[in-house]
Amino acid sequence: MKPLKRLLLPAFIFIITGLVSGCLGNYGKIRMVSGDHNATIQDLKENWENYDILYAGLSTNSPSAIMFGPRSDGKRLIGRNWMPVTDRSVVDEIIEWLNSYVNFPPVLYKILSRDNVFFGYIYASPTEQIVIKQIDLETLELDDIPLPPIDYGPGGGWM
Repeated sequence: MKPLKRLLLPAFIFIITGLVSGCLGNYGKIRMVSGDHNATIQDLKENWENYDILYAGLSTNSPSAIMFGPRSDGKRLIGRNWMPVTDRSVVDEIIEWLNSYVNFPPVLYKILSRDNVFFGYIYASPTEQIVIKQIDLETLELDDIPLPPIDYGPGGGWM
């Protein structure tokens, strides 16, 4: 009976490790942009033609996030319920709306694969969880991002 126990424990650990790493290994991540050599939201606005741009939210005047994927690197950012942006004025409008969320101002993040490969940028409120699924080595998919909580002003709540 003891030889059987010696085999079962390593087998059990191997199976659990495989399940956990398989479940956790298919997700990308975000990292806050910081430092001198990184892009700013202003840089992205000015160079918008170099990116595939998508936004999440109800409309361009009610966005929850905007993402920028470089066109030249062969990588793809796709989004569940995200809409494409093909005009500079729409990029400006979305960013202006995002900046108007006074209590939940947006932050610029890098979008990375599970192996820390750079895929692009996302500008979104830090209050929301951003789920990024790695579809394949060249594609990341971002889930829909809900709008930030409603800002009722200094009194808060309903009148």
